[in-house]
Amino acid sequence: MTEITPISQNRVKLTARIHLQKKIFAAIKANWLAILFNLFQTALVLTTTYLVLLNYHQTGQMVYLNQRSAYFSQTIASTIALVFSWSAKWTIVDQFQEPKAKAKWKQSIQAFRFGRFFATFMLAFVQNILLFLWSILVIPGFVKSFSYSQTYYAFKMDSQFGCQQKSLTDYISISRRVMSGRKMELFQLELSFLGWHLLGFVTFGLAYIYVTPYLNTARVVYSSQVFAQTLQKGEA
Repeated sequence: MTEITPISQNRVKLTARIHLQKKIFAAIKANWLAILFNLFQTALVLTTTYLVLLNYHQTGQMVYLNQRSAYFSQTIASTIALVFSWSAKWTIVDQFQEPKAKAKWKQSIQAFRFGRFFATFMLAFVQNILLFLWSILVIPGFVKSFSYSQTYYAFKMDSQFGCQQKSLTDYISISRRVMSGRKMELFQLELSFLGWHLLGFVTFGLAYIYVTPYLNTARVVYSSQVFAQTLQKGEA
């Protein structure tokens, strides 16, 4: 088995912060869809929590939401959210590769461009379906979310070089390969962002104007290092 070189969590975060210091407005442009979604999601969670607690205070009974009945709509919503996230991260990839290029608002919706949206949406949809099936077993579903985390980067690299895998699921397979032995590493990186998410909630989502670009930039930095190491070893 090929030895895996650990990726420094501190270096990933430092690189992300330096990028934001130089290009904060460009980063906000890249993430505006993801920022709006996070603001909406935060408002929805806080409102739902308030209504549940209010009902409990008035009736003494806790209301439980029926998750299964709303599964299809939730899958579509999470797929769209994933497309938002991918589009933001693809734009950040472009900013790293062309640092002198002027940031444009339309670049941040590149996942929705004609000729790309269908493939992007279907890939995100298939990924969510697979994660749901694995989630039935609970722990494997959690692990697979990290295993599939690099799908967006594999798809972006092919798009840049005008390549395409035989099947959309091949990009998920690539992600699984590059993340072999790294899932705990990525879990620890994501866990270190917990404080930023808490900041987002206590500010009623407003902090996500900065937090979203920071987290997505850090994720792109991590992805680029994962793939760089994989290509150096000739494993991609």
